[in-house]
Amino acid sequence: MCDFEKGKVRFLRGGKYPQSNSVLIDDDTRAIIDPACNKEKLLSIHRERPIEVVINSHGHEDHILYNSLFPDTQLWVHKLEAAVFKNMDLFIHQFFPADEMDPKTMAVWAQLLTDVVKFQPKEPDRLLEDEEILDFGQTRVQVLHTPGHTAGHLSFHFLDESAIFLADLDLVKFGPYYGDNASSIDDTIHSLQRLAKIDAEVYLVSHGKEGILDGDPAHIQRYIDVIYQREEKLLTFLASGPKTLQEITAHGIIYGGHRLASGAWDLSMSETSMMRKHLERLERIGSVKKENGTYAHSG
Repeated sequence: MCDFEKGKVRFLRGGKYPQSNSVLIDDDTRAIIDPACNKEKLLSIHRERPIEVVINSHGHEDHILYNSLFPDTQLWVHKLEAAVFKNMDLFIHQFFPADEMDPKTMAVWAQLLTDVVKFQPKEPDRLLEDEEILDFGQTRVQVLHTPGHTAGHLSFHFLDESAIFLADLDLVKFGPYYGDNASSIDDTIHSLQRLAKIDAEVYLVSHGKEGILDGDPAHIQRYIDVIYQREEKLLTFLASGPKTLQEITAHGIIYGGHRLASGAWDLSMSETSMMRKHLERLERIGSVKKENGTYAHSG
C-alpha cells in the first residue's frame, strides 16, 4: 500500500490535484500528515487501526482534502495556519486580495470546499512550534517551520529515518509557489536554504511524479534557482520599457500567459500575485523602480 517505508514511516502517493502525497506514522500513536493521497487507501488504514492524530503541513485544499474522514482525531497545525481551519471564508481569502476575489471566484471556491473537500470548521487541538520534537513511540519527528509557501508551512524531519518531508516545498521542476497573500519569496528562499543544510538520505515531497528524492541539496538549489530565473526573465522584459502589472501578467513568465483554470485556481490571478511579489522584492533591492503605475528596470 505504501510507496516508501522506513521504520514506522510510510509514504503514500496521491494522484493529481486536488490530491497530494501523505505520510503515515504507523507507531504507538498513529498519525497521518496531510491526509490527501487517496480516500480508499486512507479509509483502509483507518479501519486497520484508527488514526489518532491528523497533522497538516499547512492549510491548502489539496492537503486537507480528506481531513473530514477523521472527525474525531486530534488536529495539529502551526499557529499561523490555525485560523483557516476554523472558518471557510478565511480559508478562501488567504489566496488573493479581497478586491481580486469576485463573487464568481468565491462561489467556485466555496463549492470546491463544500462538495469536494467536505470542509468542516475545526479548532486545532495542538499548535506546533519550530524545532519541537514529536514522539510517537519509536518515531521522533522534528517540526520545522518553513514559511514562504504559506506563513505557517511546516516540514518534518524524521530523525532516526534520516528523511525529511518538505511538503509543498516540493522540489518540482516547475518551481516554488508563493502566490498567497501571506506568501513570501524571501521566506521561501530562507526556508529552502535551511532545509538544504540538514543531512538526510531522503527527501519526501507533496507533489511531482515520484515524490521521493535522494537527500541531495542540489535538488533544493535547483528549485531555488527557478526563483532567480523568473526574476531574470522579468528584468529582461522590463528592460524593453516600463510595463504595468497587467502587461507583466499577460507576458506569462510563470504560467505562459494562460488563463486556464486548474480546479478552482485561475492561473492569471496566481501569475499576478507572484509577479507582484517579485516586483516588490526587486524594488527593495533596487533592481526595479515604480513610477505612475508602471515598473521599469533600474539597472
